[in-house]
Amino acid sequence: MNILIVGAGVIGTVYGAHLAAAGNTVYFLSHGPRTDDVAASGLSVRDKADGGQLNASVTVVQHADGTYDVVLVAVRRDQLATVCVALAQLGGSPAIVLFGNNPAGHSAMPGDVYLGFPGIGGELVDGTASYVRIRPQPTALQQTSDRRLDALESALSGRGFDIQRVEDMDGWLAYHTAFVACIAAALYRCGTYPMRLSADRITLTLMCRAITQSFAALRGSGTAGLPGNLRLLHNRFLTAVAVRYWARTMRSPQGELWFAAHARHAEAEMRTLGQDVQARTPGLEAVEELLGSRNPRAA
Repeated sequence: MNILIVGAGVIGTVYGAHLAAAGNTVYFLSHGPRTDDVAASGLSVRDKADGGQLNASVTVVQHADGTYDVVLVAVRRDQLATVCVALAQLGGSPAIVLFGNNPAGHSAMPGDVYLGFPGIGGELVDGTASYVRIRPQPTALQQTSDRRLDALESALSGRGFDIQRVEDMDGWLAYHTAFVACIAAALYRCGTYPMRLSADRITLTLMCRAITQSFAALRGSGTAGLPGNLRLLHNRFLTAVAVRYWARTMRSPQGELWFAAHARHAEAEMRTLGQDVQARTPGLEAVEELLGSRNPRAA
């Protein structure tokens, strides 16, 4: 397949390198110094779990006016509107996959688009994307009859990615937005240091209460799609269990690579997600305390 990737951060770099290694022809849309580096040196990724290194050559294009089978949009929430304008130049009818934090779901971009979410976390260090796979959250792709997404799933599965096909990605993304916005806000209260958060039971408890309240409000509004693992952990009867789970997770390397690295480098996105959650679930005490005016990093 010919695949255009928009966004050359950790997510675009990792998935672009693996899709190229799977035999696809991969292009990146030019955007600033990062894609200049990609044009000159290609993609470099390192799996922190096993130390595996992968390098891939790709092509950087100046405008999104080519013809592609799949367009993978891997940008932050606050960049999505600008990207959607740029993609108006696309030729043909590619399968466009919005691949990231996107609480607006399908309404974020007019036309025939699909939704997805990455199953990795990591950071860019000297041009190399160091990453880990998030086993509890496989790469999510919308369930659809479009064979191009089947081909995308096959290519990623062949590279060792666990894939989940989700029927209601709009709802899934709404719940995930509440989840990640609350975790980021808790990290900001602790200077984005996951070890510090792991020891702060007051903030961890507030975080878990806010997640549980926002999930309950979304369910009450008729929103479906809550991921099963989050549904089991975040209910009002298991707050103490959730606090212990997240304390343990934040003490581990996953605390940094799954959450803190992104929260540290994408504060504008996390702040916007927090506003999205508050607008969708107004009047919730723990949510307002964590994400609202009493949050020391909200201003």
